[in-house]
Amino acid sequence: MKACSLTWRALQRAGFITVLSVAAMVPASATSFTLESNTIVLKQAEGRVAFTVTNPGNEPMLLLSRLDDLDDAALAESVMVSPAVTRIDAGQSQVVLFQLKDSAVLEREHMLRASFEGVVQQGGSGMRMPVRQQIGFIVQPRGVPVELAPWKDLELEVEGHELVLRNPGRHVVRLGPDLSLDNGAEVQPLDHPYLMPGQAVRRALKANGPVHQATIVPLSRSGFALQRVSLPIRP
Repeated sequence: MKACSLTWRALQRAGFITVLSVAAMVPASATSFTLESNTIVLKQAEGRVAFTVTNPGNEPMLLLSRLDDLDDAALAESVMVSPAVTRIDAGQSQVVLFQLKDSAVLEREHMLRASFEGVVQQGGSGMRMPVRQQIGFIVQPRGVPVELAPWKDLELEVEGHELVLRNPGRHVVRLGPDLSLDNGAEVQPLDHPYLMPGQAVRRALKANGPVHQATIVPLSRSGFALQRVSLPIRP
């Protein structure tokens, strides 16, 4: 366990991978931190957004922040995160800045995953297990107006023995984990709680007869569950 004798400053110099490998070698004594909100929205018209992370504990914390793509748009590389690695003292906050590069071309909304990982020094030189929080990161194009009910654009139809759910609009649609058909007669799980613009998902139907409507649980722009909504299914 020699790795656990590294000082806090040495861990900062070591970088992301070393911190995680050291933290994984110590007992699971986790810490936590608080985020400003459940979702970050970066408006292209403004070019940047500031987001606050707070360390409410009694010990300093090393915070690592990053963005990951959720589809093949590769937009994460067009958003600069600063600082990507920083120290937050006990009871203090850190503003993380997300800045969109001027070269980014946006014709629709995008959603990425923002990850924040905190590692806290324990006692003299030991480290606690890292804690990771992941939230949605929406990029709002300059030419696409905000839509608070984007699920209204969804289209459902039956093709053969499959149910097809499409998002033909330009907005990200956030959804609950499944949808039910004809008042709960059949429940279909969804792969993830969102549908990107232009994306479609297919599900094999269990029932042999026709289906007429699907009920979904839409999520707000911030990721909170809203009232169930019924949508017609085209035969």
